[in-house]
Amino acid sequence: MKAVDITTRIRMTTRHILINCSAKDSRMKTTYTVPALLGLMLMSPLVLAHPGHEHASHAFTSGLLHPLTGLDHLVMLLGIGMLGAWQSRKGRTQLYIGTLGILFAGAVLGLITQISAGIEMVILASMFLIAAALFFSAKGWLPMIASLVLVMFHGWAHGLEMPAEGVFSFMPGMLIMASFIMATGFALGKTFQPKWLGAGSAAAAALIAVLG
Repeated sequence: MKAVDITTRIRMTTRHILINCSAKDSRMKTTYTVPALLGLMLMSPLVLAHPGHEHASHAFTSGLLHPLTGLDHLVMLLGIGMLGAWQSRKGRTQLYIGTLGILFAGAVLGLITQISAGIEMVILASMFLIAAALFFSAKGWLPMIASLVLVMFHGWAHGLEMPAEGVFSFMPGMLIMASFIMATGFALGKTFQPKWLGAGSAAAAALIAVLG
């Protein structure tokens, strides 16, 4: 099946889901909506294109698209956005700003050190921990600090894949897209039950583990 046909089908199905969510019995439909949305995300050729991040350019647009080309990074940023949905306003602001800062710091460390041993395993573990935090509606400093520490390794992986010249062009684009992804996660966190979000995140992490 052509990529264009897949994209069209995804858009039509997503529209149908959103219409269903607006119905009076949306709580009941949530049971089917969350798995469907996750399925659509996993079907997307873009988010499954993570193996072999290749950036021939260090341009701003390349950085802008980068967080969308790896399902692991996408799931983590969505999870951070969801986690902030039930924190206090101050805690949520600290979490989101801290995430962007840690992403940048981690990317710089990855770029400088070029140490890659064990990074993928930590990234995988981080997604399961975020899924657990979502499932149990974790609040307070502990889950936020743990999330920020784990985000550093995602930034580290970005740094390993980033051209040295990209600090002032690639990185701003990546951070802007990360902000939009977290905003999407926040909207999801305000819409759906934490247990469904946690279960969905865990399923995505398991799929990533299987795909390698």
